[in-house]
Amino acid sequence: MKMLLINGSPRDGGNTSELARRFTEAVGGKADVEEVRIFGKNIRGCSNCGACQHAVIRGHCTIDDDMSSLYPEFIAADLIVLASPIYMWQFTPCTLAFLNRLHCLCQSRDFKYNEMAGKKMAVLVTSGDEEEVADFAVNGIRDFCEFFSIDYRGDLRIPFADKGRIGSGEYDAELEKFVSEVLG
Repeated sequence: MKMLLINGSPRDGGNTSELARRFTEAVGGKADVEEVRIFGKNIRGCSNCGACQHAVIRGHCTIDDDMSSLYPEFIAADLIVLASPIYMWQFTPCTLAFLNRLHCLCQSRDFKYNEMAGKKMAVLVTSGDEEEVADFAVNGIRDFCEFFSIDYRGDLRIPFADKGRIGSGEYDAELEKFVSEVLG
């Protein structure tokens, strides 16, 4: 299984990056994991030009930025794992821009094509507050997956995240269970 882990954290080595590292370790050899940090990439949000939805440019976006190199990686992956801290009840802006730009992979007016159908998606989130603070973002991903016929495999939320606690193995049981659900 080919897994694409999209890390939307602005802090390399922070809480979310540590959780992504521990997750990748828990996956071990059960999947081929490629992690892409998107914070430093130039990924603009969707401009709603409509070219992808009118099949002018099938499966590609008119915006020429770093997202262009991520489409083939997304398409080649069986499972996509989004890792993001929660800021103001939502994923980071770079994570949201990444998600918005995936729309070009599906002509959603009449579904003439949908390169997202059948893929699997899961979410890793950290936050500085209660677990429920992630509800808005996670529920949005569930809706996204349902609309685009993606198999939503679940989420792992680390409330009051602390890199030291994440790295210490405190969440290993939850990680092992999550890996089983995601890969199962």
